[in-house]
Amino acid sequence: MSADGFSNPILYIEELRRLPLNRSRAPAPGTALVFRHRSGRLHSPPGGYTAGEMFFLGPRLGYRIDTTPHGFSMSFEVAAAHMVSVQGRWTVTEPADAVVERISDPAYHCMIVLRDRIAGALPPGPLPLTDLRERMAGAFAEDLTVPGGLRLTGLRAHVAPAETFTGDRVIQVLAADDDDDVEPGDPGEAGSVQLLQELADLAGRAVAEHGAGGTAGQALARFQELVTRMGGMLTPGAARPDAARPDAAPPETAPSGADRRG
Repeated sequence: MSADGFSNPILYIEELRRLPLNRSRAPAPGTALVFRHRSGRLHSPPGGYTAGEMFFLGPRLGYRIDTTPHGFSMSFEVAAAHMVSVQGRWTVTEPADAVVERISDPAYHCMIVLRDRIAGALPPGPLPLTDLRERMAGAFAEDLTVPGGLRLTGLRAHVAPAETFTGDRVIQVLAADDDDDVEPGDPGEAGSVQLLQELADLAGRAVAEHGAGGTAGQALARFQELVTRMGGMLTPGAARPDAARPDAAPPETAPSGADRRG
């Protein structure tokens, strides 16, 4: 999951006093004031408090809350095969609720709501890309309310296949060497082969432990198949890491006739 466009809507917190006798600061355009009274009650008067209200009500803390709309973008991986990107605007519509819930990280709270909306629109089994796009468009056709006084508006969902490395491309990355040109069968490929083997073994143990059912199990099985196929694509000379290591001991040879003892 990735997110962009979120910021803390609680701009500042101020400790308040009854004296000297002054009215509260007026909320700037695009902001709201929330006052916490000594009883713990919260109140958000549209124009702030007068000097008399500040004295008689005696609020203890004042919060300035950002209530302007903010554009955002958030992406989710779906079934390890597709990316769902959601764009829109988030706005604090209930400043007092934002204080109660301490919404200093709106991205987290919005992520939960968006993730649940995506999950609720998905069927149990795999879905063609065209059908998935239709379901996501319907899921985000209306505004969403986020607990903590936030609202998501102007929502749009874009669905695309997840970017993945092909087997050839992964091998190129693993075997790349900026300093030397590695020829097929060169000892420099041994580490890549060993890494692929370790990855395949790890994936195999995970599938055996958790089973191949469900989204996670299917993804592990596909990953194991991928790395196994990649290992088979390497040249036979590189598939023997022990023999290819520079520090490996030379193979034993039969003694020559001069060294034989009769």
